[in-house]
Amino acid sequence: MEEKQLKELVKELKVKKFQFNSIYEFSSSIYSSFNLENIFRIYFSTIMGQMGISRALFLDEKYDLLEKKGFRFHENDKVVLLKQLKKYKTKWDHMRVKDLEESDPELFELLSQKNIAHLINLSENGTKKTVLGLGLKFNRLSLNQDDLDFSLFLSRFTLIAIENSFMISKMIEKQKMEHEISIAKDIQLSLLPQGIPEFKNFDIAVKYEPINSVGGDYYDILKERDGKTPVLIADVEGKGLSAALLAASSQAVFNTMNELYFSEPEDFISKANSLIYDFTRGNRFITIFWMVIEDKKRSVSYVNAGHIEPILISGKKSYPLSKGGFLTGFTNDASYEKEKLSLKPGDIIAAFTDGVPEIENSDGEEFGVQRMIDYIKKKKDKTAAEINEGIYKEMFKFSGNIKPTDDCTLIILKVK
Repeated sequence: MEEKQLKELVKELKVKKFQFNSIYEFSSSIYSSFNLENIFRIYFSTIMGQMGISRALFLDEKYDLLEKKGFRFHENDKVVLLKQLKKYKTKWDHMRVKDLEESDPELFELLSQKNIAHLINLSENGTKKTVLGLGLKFNRLSLNQDDLDFSLFLSRFTLIAIENSFMISKMIEKQKMEHEISIAKDIQLSLLPQGIPEFKNFDIAVKYEPINSVGGDYYDILKERDGKTPVLIADVEGKGLSAALLAASSQAVFNTMNELYFSEPEDFISKANSLIYDFTRGNRFITIFWMVIEDKKRSVSYVNAGHIEPILISGKKSYPLSKGGFLTGFTNDASYEKEKLSLKPGDIIAAFTDGVPEIENSDGEEFGVQRMIDYIKKKKDKTAAEINEGIYKEMFKFSGNIKPTDDCTLIILKVK
């Protein structure tokens, strides 16, 4: 009798040693992989090989995971399984499927069809279900307590590995997003003029303040041709890399057309709109204020394509510059009108994106266009750069240094 017990003990010790070695190899392998497919391949092969079973099922509601080995399990089956398991509010550790025939016939039928004989509860709380389903052993014996303990132990390792996998994925996604933002920022900065040209009869200053690393605002000063210098300010729909790429594509359109020919502003914007539409297909758009400066004549011709109206301040009066047409990229056949302004010394044009007048104070009141006009009238003897900088100081003084919710770009053009 003692010899028989000793043999049984040695046999049990060998099994434990084998399980220990399996756990060691399993933990080493599973923690070296952050790929879910590899994690479940290691998990299922270890647990099924160790216990000699033909099929296994893993359901994790938190991460919306359903993994199986040895049988088919459809999406509708997953919905039914989850629905039935949610009925079990109290804590349970292990269910034998054959015991559910009368108490839960729907769950019994579903799992019996898949030859799943056991359910092991891996949930740490009742809010999200995590369950391991196991088939019968090849020798048709039922799982004993050691089998259940072993399954639970391996599953705890696996849950940590799954958690790590999702955490690593988030980190990679964050790094990818930061990389994309960096690319978008480089693209956007490359679009901006590297210098401001000097005019004989005009003084120009630009202030550009994106709220994030990458904004939707865009301005440009194109090459002078035949004594005419195009200046534009635009608001590109969206933010981030997509907005930066759309702005880059649009800049290529403007610069290419400016090199090929220089037509009237209304025709120029109409042709540019058609080209922009070709790559937006009406799903994205850009508002543009396009003005062509004729230095010798002290004149400006402009087209407003759906942009917030710039302001001309002349003496004590101010005028919105609204002549133009529809925003660009939205329709293929838009037509535009231009307006030509003959200016005199002291006249000032302020062109801006909507982030400037829409900055709010703590009461939700907007800075507004009129405050900007009033400031320019008071400071009309200052240079364009001083007026520009002063408006920004007034904006942030008004808002109580509350961070703007939109990008801010302001161009001041003053006639000497």
